[in-house]
Amino acid sequence: MSATTTSHPRLMTIEEFEALPENGQKRELLWGELISVAPNFQHMALVSRLVEELGGYVRRGKLGLAGPEGTFVFPTERPLLLIPDIAFVRADRIPPKDERLGLIRVVPDLVIEVVSPSETSRTIHAKANAYLDQGVRLAVVVYPEREEIVIWSRDRTTRVLGFGDELSFGEVVPGFSLAVATLFEE
Repeated sequence: MSATTTSHPRLMTIEEFEALPENGQKRELLWGELISVAPNFQHMALVSRLVEELGGYVRRGKLGLAGPEGTFVFPTERPLLLIPDIAFVRADRIPPKDERLGLIRVVPDLVIEVVSPSETSRTIHAKANAYLDQGVRLAVVVYPEREEIVIWSRDRTTRVLGFGDELSFGEVVPGFSLAVATLFEE
């Protein structure tokens, strides 16, 4: 009888992650496992539209801060350092200016991930669940190829939005609404 061995990736600490040389790639730690994401042009266009729409709405309403590429470190036993494509933090939860440098140690209220071609379904689901486990109120996953959006709530219920639907975030970002069709138009 032959034994099969499974290789497990080496797990990293936050400190080891921070010491990595910059290589231009978007890298995250998902429970200590280093993952790299390679966004494409479509990914960039969708993130840009969402930042413009959500960021503008949040800024005008002085609701908090919504922006791209924040590096969030979550207080867990296994290292969890994620960079959502877009994150929103309510105004009353934004740290003072002198605490805003370096890694972000505030749990965002909302995260949006636009799926890149390099990401697997397993990774996307693991990230959405990790966000929710850490206290994120809504985890939104945008699927460019399917032109579909899935909104995960803390209780793990999901809402699937298609071309004819409106994207909104309920009480997390009150009053915000965007036609899904607008997001995916050329």
